[in-house]
Amino acid sequence: MATRVLDLAILVLLAVAILMPRPNVKVKPAVAENSPGRQRIAELQAQLASAPADSAAALELSGIFMDVGHPEWALAALDSALAAHPDDHRLHLARSLAFIDHFEAGYAYGEAVRALTLCETGTIVPCDEGEHGRMVMLKNTLERVKNMDIRRDPNSAKDQIIKGLRPAFLPRPKTDKPAEKPAGK
Repeated sequence: MATRVLDLAILVLLAVAILMPRPNVKVKPAVAENSPGRQRIAELQAQLASAPADSAAALELSGIFMDVGHPEWALAALDSALAAHPDDHRLHLARSLAFIDHFEAGYAYGEAVRALTLCETGTIVPCDEGEHGRMVMLKNTLERVKNMDIRRDPNSAKDQIIKGLRPAFLPRPKTDKPAEKPAGK
């Protein structure tokens, strides 16, 4: 009986020694306390908890997560909205950007192709010329790196991405009413 208690005590001490972090490890919060998006993250998460299919809230939340450097959280934020609206090109485009920020070029390319296909064939949200141009550019750029392991060879991936991207002017959509001229001139 005494040896079993001693064995359990040694097992607990060993588990504590293995699972305790090293003393030199600095623990940081995932989102800075003074971050302007922190309160908005909480609001959007509460909104998505009550309405998981809200694509506007999911897109905004994923954008904030991308801005604070957590693409894996952005992917998770988009899942429920994408399940409810698989034909929304904006969700696929946001997933593509999150995947490439997470260094998953193959998945990013697949989502970019889906977004572009939805934009061209029709989606629940209108796709304007500027969005279409950005998606074409993203798809063509990701096509260059889709089979690369970006984590192992980031310099080659960077070279291919720079070759794929180019300066481009994408015009804003034209409005029906002409610009007003100031009076008296």
